[in-house]
Amino acid sequence: MTPASVFSPWAGYARALGLASGRQAQWDVVSGLLEAAFGHRLFTALLYLEEHRLMKRLYTSDESISPLGGFKATGNGPWSRHVLEQGRLYVASNEDDVRSVFSEAPMLIDRGLQSALNIPVRHEGRVIGSLNLLAGRHAYDEADHDLAAIIAGLCAPVFLEEIRAAQSAAAQVDRSQLDSV
Repeated sequence: MTPASVFSPWAGYARALGLASGRQAQWDVVSGLLEAAFGHRLFTALLYLEEHRLMKRLYTSDESISPLGGFKATGNGPWSRHVLEQGRLYVASNEDDVRSVFSEAPMLIDRGLQSALNIPVRHEGRVIGSLNLLAGRHAYDEADHDLAAIIAGLCAPVFLEEIRAAQSAAAQVDRSQLDSV
């Protein structure tokens, strides 16, 4: 008998993601994977349509905090530059960090979500989305960035499927009515 691989838990999630039938089942696997890797009180997945400078919420673990659907404009703020343009992982450690980048910070902080881990998802060198985790203060200060990169790579195909559906809707969006990040 061979010893268990250190990768066994992650391989199990990769297999489950490959076998998941339907988008909701895929996102449920991704949520479980992120919970096992980093923990979260709120998980959202945002699709990034670079050519339209828009983001769309594809998944949320709690619609009372972060509802599905709709578009959000991306601006030239620090979060957009860091995560979407530079493709770098973002860690918010406390309330001040959360306030500096999230327009809905007061509501998040009131719900005990004082830290964030935002993991960019790339395809062909471009950021196509972000996996966003929120929890209590300092929850992600020691997060394993290499594991985050592996998970983002596993999730890229789910985002690619979502891009096709969102492209035509994004072309019709009135940007003047949107919040921005």
